[in-house]
Amino acid sequence: MRPNARVKIQGLYGLPKTRTPVTPAVLDTVAAFFKRHKGSVLALTGAGVSVLSGIPDYRGASGTYRVHGSYRPILHHELVTQHESRQRYWARSFFGIRPAFSADPNEIHRSFAKLEALGYLSGLITQNVDGLHLKAGSRNVLELHGTLKSVRCLNCSHEESRDVFQQRLERLNPGWVEFHKALATTDEKPARRPDGDVDLPPNLSYEDFAYPTCEACDVGHFMPTVVFFGGNVADSVRTQSYEMVDSADALFVCGTSLATFSAYRLVKRAREQGKEVLIANYGETRGDGDATAKLEAPAEELLPHVVGALEPTPSVVSTLAA
Repeated sequence: MRPNARVKIQGLYGLPKTRTPVTPAVLDTVAAFFKRHKGSVLALTGAGVSVLSGIPDYRGASGTYRVHGSYRPILHHELVTQHESRQRYWARSFFGIRPAFSADPNEIHRSFAKLEALGYLSGLITQNVDGLHLKAGSRNVLELHGTLKSVRCLNCSHEESRDVFQQRLERLNPGWVEFHKALATTDEKPARRPDGDVDLPPNLSYEDFAYPTCEACDVGHFMPTVVFFGGNVADSVRTQSYEMVDSADALFVCGTSLATFSAYRLVKRAREQGKEVLIANYGETRGDGDATAKLEAPAEELLPHVVGALEPTPSVVSTLAA
């Protein structure tokens, strides 16, 4: 992408006009969906499933784009080509990465891990870069947009852990370390953002913030192993996502408005193959017209109860153990 290219960031979808009551009948319907396709349900999740873990989403009722209308994320080509953009990003991430890594999985993440352990899921594709599905115990997970856990050199592709990179940033920026400590003692905690960075004061200058070059090639600059706006999902990841859709019998979409095409095209692919698509999201999604069924309900009110309905009863467990 050329340096001055404009990137269109997909806009907001509508807030919910109705709410699906999570009644026993609704729970039975969702449980029946998983039973009908047991072992072959592919889950697709987004930022909405991590909100309860303290990580804000983008387009929900309290999402970053909806509450902070002027918020503008870093773009791929800016991080690749512009020194000032790298300074701004790494300074904001310098403050935000530790809270992001300390976040714990919530009941939604744990519910997906249980669904897999019970044999209902064939796999899970997440747009999130927080690693919380894996932390919760899910095993067959494809991180569609990458992970914040590592960084990659733009010159030689050498990778190192984000934790090691953070230590290097701290050694290069002792003044910012002190600023961070001082800020932590005040009531003015920076607002967290979905991508592991934070909002810092608008008049703050980043011109003295230093970031390291690659120790493997001595010249390359790093970027997180995530897909930024304007960037592309790696061919191998896209192919794997298609294969996961193709091998599943049904798709369960949860906690996402499907605004990014990399996720929405998986819903389209499933429907083009005649597969059942169930969407559970509290708010309009790009894929509502493609869904076989849509539940306008928060996942935390739905999934734990569905898992409870699918778990073997004590009598069944005793029978199986006999």
